[in-house]
Amino acid sequence: MKQVLVIVLLLCAAVWTPMHAVAAERTPAFLQPEVLKAALQINLTEEQKPQFQQALTDFVNGRMEAFAKLMKKNNQTNISRKMKSRTNGLLKDMDKAMASFLTEEQMPAYENYREKLKDAL
Repeated sequence: MKQVLVIVLLLCAAVWTPMHAVAAERTPAFLQPEVLKAALQINLTEEQKPQFQQALTDFVNGRMEAFAKLMKKNNQTNISRKMKSRTNGLLKDMDKAMASFLTEEQMPAYENYREKLKDAL
């Protein structure tokens, strides 16, 4: 379990630095305590840990790219709604990636993790 936390923290170090410049006062969603606890409850195997890390990295990077694209456009209306829509699409992509390697027994814990992550965004 501690190894998952280490992997998540390493991922955070790689991703959080650019995010820190944008929102220095807020901890990224995937680093919030309730999200980290939920990640540990999935009980990933050694083989699953890099796959989990990749799926989470793809989600985080996709979300940052979507936000950057929305911010580039001038006079955007409903940015919040558009960002929520893009986030939901990225979460569905992450669900597909996770379903490809998680067991049926792990899926309820993953769904809990996903909800905690979504709530923290």
